[in-house]
Amino acid sequence: MNVTESPEQVAGSLATCSQANTPPGLVEADMDMVFDAMGDLFGAKFSSQWGSYDEGRWLAELKHLTPRHLELGIHRLRQQVREAARSGDEAWPPQPVAFAALCEPRPEDVGLPDVAGAWREVCAHAHEPGQHAWSHEAVRMAGAAVGWWDLRHVSPSRVARLEKRFGKHYGALVNRVMAGEELTPRQLLEHAGSRSRAELAERAGREEAQQRAEAAGLPHRMNADQGIRSLRAALGRA
Repeated sequence: MNVTESPEQVAGSLATCSQANTPPGLVEADMDMVFDAMGDLFGAKFSSQWGSYDEGRWLAELKHLTPRHLELGIHRLRQQVREAARSGDEAWPPQPVAFAALCEPRPEDVGLPDVAGAWREVCAHAHEPGQHAWSHEAVRMAGAAVGWWDLRHVSPSRVARLEKRFGKHYGALVNRVMAGEELTPRQLLEHAGSRSRAELAERAGREEAQQRAEAAGLPHRMNADQGIRSLRAALGRA
């Protein structure tokens, strides 16, 4: 195990491995490595509870991971032990499920803001999503999935619910980034060559109407025809 790498380097390597379709899977030797590291960090506090080798419980909890995930988890665990020592606290070995959570890459490990930071960003710039220089495309896409109109007009009683929705969308996008996928706005994924000129013109007109309706403060859930009628009414046109 390379203990000199930072969590960011390990997480970046994990994304590269995922992009190359490296299959996950751990073996007993990997569990031996985990137990050796736990013994170094916690001594008898670990061995008295779990023994000298895994009897299957740790492997069952960690089997969906890779050796690189384990390196990331042990690195973080080592940091926790050091922080506890500096503050005069006593560090205790984690349960398998808690260690598995430490092994998972986090958004900030691969250059994305954490969920709280991403939420603050969309709330601050929901009124100008097209002009803001987003910290990452995943943040913008998660905000768009929730809805810019909803973000601008949410009542205080619904903020927590809306934030939860955002977290769900953002988490899914972060997972795609960590898997090595390059995010592209959904509308760009469709192949324009498969559509006729009339279809493309109609779609462009509807999208423009939707954008103008949103700029006028109209709900994003309107369909294009409703948006055009509402926009005309707002402008005092028949």
